[in-house]
Amino acid sequence: MTSFLKTILGLGALAAMLSAPLAEAQTRFRPIAVVNDSAITGFDLAQRAQIMVALGFSAASPDALRAAALDQLVQDRLKLQAGKALGIKPSKEMIDGTLDQLAKRRDLSAAEFKAVMNNQGVSDMALDDLASAEAVWRQVVRARFSQRVQPGEAEIDSEIALLKNRGEFEYRFLEVGLPLVSRGRTEEGTRALAEQLYAQLNRGGDFKAAVRKYSEAPSSVRAGDTGWVTTFGMPPELQAVIVDMNVGSVSPPFSVPGGLSILKMVNRRASPAATGDDVQLRERVRAQLIARKSARFAEGLLQELRRDALIDVR
Repeated sequence: MTSFLKTILGLGALAAMLSAPLAEAQTRFRPIAVVNDSAITGFDLAQRAQIMVALGFSAASPDALRAAALDQLVQDRLKLQAGKALGIKPSKEMIDGTLDQLAKRRDLSAAEFKAVMNNQGVSDMALDDLASAEAVWRQVVRARFSQRVQPGEAEIDSEIALLKNRGEFEYRFLEVGLPLVSRGRTEEGTRALAEQLYAQLNRGGDFKAAVRKYSEAPSSVRAGDTGWVTTFGMPPELQAVIVDMNVGSVSPPFSVPGGLSILKMVNRRASPAATGDDVQLRERVRAQLIARKSARFAEGLLQELRRDALIDVR
């Protein structure tokens, strides 16, 4: 709890700075966009921007934050509308369960998470709106694709063989994440900073101090700790980075969506995904394959909904 609270309090001024122009530019409850027949107000936009900053989102400017917040809200309206078409409505239990998951990721209870967000100016209504869309969307994806995401036994056998042949591992890293454009830096300035940090950290520099000073990745709320990351499903570009790393070593800067990342490997272990008895292993692999397929179908459906929607940004 302590790490998240310290970070969230430190972000308060930044959140206010970024969201204030939004509130000033828009009449509080006037629609600024309409998605099919569902309005998004200036208040909705300011609240979502506040949530995003509090959760670790970094943007190069208030305009960039506004665009990202609006994009999220458009997606949420589409998700809720897809649920309505299937007769799926967000219940209190669904909303509370989703908020509880958000809180647990930050080592907080749901009540503590809400209190922290309230202190940053985020209303319960805005949090419930966020949770409602995610809860409904999970039900939509399950209703639409539950049969199609089920892997066959041969597919599970193939994945297990691949896991065992590759010798799956899990890794724990500290991360410094640098947006390409941020805090007045140009892309060239960010790349130069990344190289400078790598040179210092590779010589034994204080990695956690670099996280505190520079990192804008979501992991910064946990002092840069990524948690355990498995090679199962890991992006190829990250696999290429870690292949020559040992515990204690630091990676050169490498590209991630929207920025650059530098990693320090702090631990490594055999992945539970490739261990255990046959029944346990099959169930783990089955669940991972379902999650992977569900994410792919969900992204495709969202793109389809967006393509067919009437979206009026004012």
